[in-house]
Amino acid sequence: MSTFRGVGNMENGRVDGVVSFAGGVYGDLNINGVVTIDGPLEAGKLDVDGVVNARSDISCQLFNCDGVATIDGNLRTSLIDIDGVVTIHGSKVEADRIMCDGVLSTEGQVSADNIDANGIINASEIVGDRISIQSFKKSFLFDVWVKLNEAFGSRSVSRINLIEATTINLRGVHAHTVSGHDVTIGPKCKIDTVDASGTLYIDSEAEVRTVIENKGE
Repeated sequence: MSTFRGVGNMENGRVDGVVSFAGGVYGDLNINGVVTIDGPLEAGKLDVDGVVNARSDISCQLFNCDGVATIDGNLRTSLIDIDGVVTIHGSKVEADRIMCDGVLSTEGQVSADNIDANGIINASEIVGDRISIQSFKKSFLFDVWVKLNEAFGSRSVSRINLIEATTINLRGVHAHTVSGHDVTIGPKCKIDTVDASGTLYIDSEAEVRTVIENKGE
């Protein structure tokens, strides 16, 4: 039986079962079922343990996903914590901090001061102050995602067009351009161009076509 409690302004809510609702403003919202959100959603803390299809923007203080979430709009939050699979069809993902042991995919820009990923991030552009992407297997859903992709011939690496930050540490990342002050390119990376103005380390198992070092800038 489907249940939905907490409709209203700034109330806490919980969703169980197969449910569709119009969005709104909430304190904390926990989703355990299969849910469609038809309008913009604002929340203090949004926990996704089920399957969510959001057809508009989501704004919250904390976005925690242990399930599967698809967002057709933008995602704006202070903290993103992903152990599941999140797909963003909007143009922007904005946060103060992103922790990703699962999968985060978007064709737009990811912007955060600090990004710590031991899973997969696919994006057109990632900008921030400190970015660490290690592309390791961590969660159950991530392992399922990896096996499905490998079954169709895709490798389990992060794919990003542009990465720009003060400090960058990468492993298992394919990128067109990596630009930063202190840059570490670890094994299993394939980078077209690396632009570093401070320290630069490139692992012997990484492939980098062009290196630009602007010391002192």
